[in-house]
Amino acid sequence: MVTALVMAGGKGSRMNFNGEKPLIKINNQPMIMYVINALKKSKQINDIIIATSKNTPKTDEFLKNQGIKTILTPGKNYVDDLQYIISNFKLDDVLLTLTADLPLITGEIIDYVLRRYEKSSKPAMSVMIPEDFFIENNLKPTSVFENLVPSGLNILRSINKTQNEEVLILEKIELAVNINTCEDINLLKKLLGDSDE
Repeated sequence: MVTALVMAGGKGSRMNFNGEKPLIKINNQPMIMYVINALKKSKQINDIIIATSKNTPKTDEFLKNQGIKTILTPGKNYVDDLQYIISNFKLDDVLLTLTADLPLITGEIIDYVLRRYEKSSKPAMSVMIPEDFFIENNLKPTSVFENLVPSGLNILRSINKTQNEEVLILEKIELAVNINTCEDINLLKKLLGDSDE
């Protein structure tokens, strides 16, 4: 059993935007719905839960109105919120976590990563993108570790302890376009052919 956990409780402070980042509309659809729809198209995801917080009350309300399950977290930061969820909720054995700001993600990519995870001998997997891929595509990475950029997509066991992880390196624009700034939104709109400014 695989539970998808979408992290949507951050402040989005880098956005310089008054609203909540998961609800930014692209082609008249809230950004988080692109992620949810990709998860629904995955053949291997059994359950979808969205982690919200006091920073994203409108996102929480919107999702509940759509019949989508949410978990309220303290909204401190990604790592602390994930720790809180694992400590306080019983979830399926395998947890696929991803951020709410990956609107180009597809069900096919999610399934590919899960198939690679099934073949791995390690309990966790972190999906990374080469820094060079960002440079080639005129994208700005938010953080770089040894020439690799975290994609925001990870897999782990739902146990509250540090886990050995395999690093899966993928060159995928769908994982590289992570919405953190207004420039990222403009790029996304171009890629999706959204003329609405």
